[in-house]
This record gives sequence, structure tokens and C-alpha cells, in this order.
Amino acid sequence: MQAFIKGHAFFIGMAMLFLLLSILCRFMTGVLLKKLIREAENMSATDNKLLKQCKLKFQNCYELNAGAVNVEVFVGKFMQNIRLGRCSLRLIGQLAGQFLLLSVFAEGIGACVGIVHGETLKDVLPYYLLTFLSLYLFFSVSGLVDVQGKQEALRTTVTDFLENRMTGRMESVKKDSAYLDEVEQRAADREQEAEQGTALFSDAMQGTETDAGEAESDVEDGEPVEIKPEEELGILLGEFL
Repeated sequence: MQAFIKGHAFFIGMAMLFLLLSILCRFMTGVLLKKLIREAENMSATDNKLLKQCKLKFQNCYELNAGAVNVEVFVGKFMQNIRLGRCSLRLIGQLAGQFLLLSVFAEGIGACVGIVHGETLKDVLPYYLLTFLSLYLFFSVSGLVDVQGKQEALRTTVTDFLENRMTGRMESVKKDSAYLDEVEQRAADREQEAEQGTALFSDAMQGTETDAGEAESDVEDGEPVEIKPEEELGILLGEFL
């Protein structure tokens, strides 16, 4: 076995490297999704940047569309925007599959090269065993990580928060805001009516004082002045006030 490893170190190393990269892609995706699921369970107080952006975008869409938001489509777009660095989850999944194929390809090339150099099928048999072992490890890790299941769990958690909790809160806030606007409008109308009443009363008082002054001027000139009852009442009110 040691002689086989020394003679085929290059291809075995390449196969192990590609297998490690494929498993690493699966593992990192699972860790990211698990973290997002944990944060989404307390999404109202989360500090996760991605989830906070999701809440803000949903609130803006809700206000712009007057509450007509398709939550499932919105969450689907959110899932597509989840990234690890600059790579989306879909791209990372495809890279994991490609690295696995490259691992199997390197093992196949190593077996072919060995046969070309005169080795028998028995001599290159470890390559076939290594291929089965690589496939078993990859699919075992994929099953343990369960990327697809975590994606569905995250989708369900975010949908539940946006549809059943955040929507109700925004409707309550909208009603409270409308009620406050109505109260403020009523207060402004009352203040305006009071100002108009004060202005009318001031104009009436100024008119009464003017009529009284003209009557006094006519009396001083010695001219008899006939004062109407309404004018007399206005003069008396002016003197009293």
C-alpha cells in the first residue's frame, strides 16, 4: 500500500484535495444556514445584517403596496440573496458537486495512468476503493448537514415571522398613526375656529367704538343726533366693556 501511495501520490493528493473542498462547501453552507435559523427564531430583536435588511425591505414593500405583499415570493427572493462571501448558496452547492466529480476524475485518471505503465487491475484496485470511499464520505456529510432541510426550515421561520407577526404589528401601527393624525387635525380645526371667533369679536368692538366716537362728535358740534336703539345698545356695551 505504501508503494502504491508513493507511486501515485500526485493523483491521490489531487483526489483528496477535491474531496475535502467538496465537503467543506457543504459544511460551510450548513453552518451558515444553521446560524440564520437561530437568528430568525428571534427575528424581531436580531442583529444579523441580512435579516435586518429583510425586515426593512418587507416594511417598505408593505407601505408602498398598501399591505398587498406576496410573502412567499418575497421570502423566495430573500433565500436567493443569501450569500457566503460573494457566492450564493446555489453556486456553493454546484461547486461542491463539481469538486466531487473532479475527485472521482482524478482517481480515474490515476488508474488509467497506472494501467498504461504496465500495472495490472489488481495494482490499481485501490483507486476504485478510494472512489467508493470518497462518494460515501461526501453523501454522508451531505446527509448530516442536510442543506435542503435547513433551507426549508429557514424559509418557514422567516415566512411565519413576516406573515403572522410583522404584518399584524404594521397594521396596528398604521391604525394608531391614522388615529393620531385625526386627533391632531381636530385640534387644528378647533384652534382655527377659535382664532376666527376672536377676530370677529375684535372687528365688532372696533365698529362699536367708531360709532360711539361719531355720536360724541355730533353732540359737541351742537347738532341733534338721533340715536337708534341698536346704536345706543352698542354704545352702552362699549362703555361697559
